Amino acid sequence: MNEEPTHFALRPSDELVKRASNVIKANSARKGEPAFHMTEDVRRLSTPWSVAQVRATQIEATDLPAGVILDAAAGSGVQLVALTAGLKRPGLAIELDPNIGLLCAANMHSAGESGDLQRSMDRVLVGDGTDAENAIVAYWNSLREAGTRAHPPIGMLHLDPARPRDAQRHEIDEMQPAIGPLMKAWSKHLEIGPRGPAVLLDLSPRLNEDQRALVDATIETTFPGITRTWEYLSQGGGRIDRLSVWIGSLSSKAPSRCVRMGRKKIMATIEGKIAESEEVPMSTPPPFGAHLTIVDPALVQSGLQESWLERALPEGAGHSWLRLDGRRPLLITTDRLTNDEEIDAFVLASGEIVQHRLTPPELHTIEQTAAAAARNGVGKITLRCSLDPDLHPTLQRRLDKAMKEFDGANGFMVDLDLERGSGSHTLYIVCKHA
Repeated sequence: MNEEPTHFALRPSDELVKRASNVIKANSARKGEPAFHMTEDVRRLSTPWSVAQVRATQIEATDLPAGVILDAAAGSGVQLVALTAGLKRPGLAIELDPNIGLLCAANMHSAGESGDLQRSMDRVLVGDGTDAENAIVAYWNSLREAGTRAHPPIGMLHLDPARPRDAQRHEIDEMQPAIGPLMKAWSKHLEIGPRGPAVLLDLSPRLNEDQRALVDATIETTFPGITRTWEYLSQGGGRIDRLSVWIGSLSSKAPSRCVRMGRKKIMATIEGKIAESEEVPMSTPPPFGAHLTIVDPALVQSGLQESWLERALPEGAGHSWLRLDGRRPLLITTDRLTNDEEIDAFVLASGEIVQHRLTPPELHTIEQTAAAAARNGVGKITLRCSLDPDLHPTLQRRLDKAMKEFDGANGFMVDLDLERGSGSHTLYIVCKHA
């Protein structure tokens, strides 16, 4: 170990809150949420409080080994604050940037309950999160200087590494700090529970299958044979919003989990084994009266669409997956899906096929599009098809305006490629919500 100190310890206090307030005043992102000190750059990189809080409620305190909760790249400290408050554990944050470290310490102090003895062991270390040996000594030294002789181990490790903001795809070697060296450095300091150490990796939702396999290999190299659960969290916007790996004592019995979250709480969770589905190309238009369902893409990415389908289909109903890639995975069924809140949570739209269109909606034909849908009992259409992104909002507004004079059920329009001998043709299908 180096003789010169490599980490500077900050003890969360009223004084640090005052210093942080001189940099940026604390404010709440949403009504009813705690106020945090964050610059705009820090806010963009921080986990939303609603997600951080939900994460904390997913962990049973009894599953955690003894020790403090470590966030080795803490940033604003929002996730660590939620974990320490929910699990009643002290928190240790490490942040390389001293300015952000100050904000983190202020946030930890402001969010803590006065008189809580656990909070007296909270610290922020300004330094390298991968330098575990020097960091743990700096932490223990800071506790000793404050009159605490304990040398607490690490009961849980959380890591949310920074990644490029403007990249369309992310790779694990772009993440800082690097997850492999960091986990290896801390592995000897992690307390071991019945199912191994407790580690939560928060990763980029843009990681593709190959990159996720590299993460798996890195985990296996660091903790051979350890159990892990990949979690795909969706907030219903047609994409994966959060991708994480729950390792060892934080893992469940299943290798994959898909979570549908509302604004403040979990709406539905499904766990199971990953299964592949067969995509069935169509050469003729799907029959009227059949049902099309746009499934949350996070469900398909998690590999749990077949587990979900077993519960979603009524007995004896037929089905085919028409599309499994992209933002709008498409399922066709002979019958309506089972009426169940946990099933519906993973559905973006579902309805009965009432109309086929050979051309996409266009500005000069929007009135005809509206009138044709109205004749089939549809009074409002949401465009859920691939259109020019610059034109899409205008088309939706014009269509909404054109359909105001019609009564009818809500519906949606989706696109489907029909495979023909000479190539493919896009069909636009209007569905009516049941």
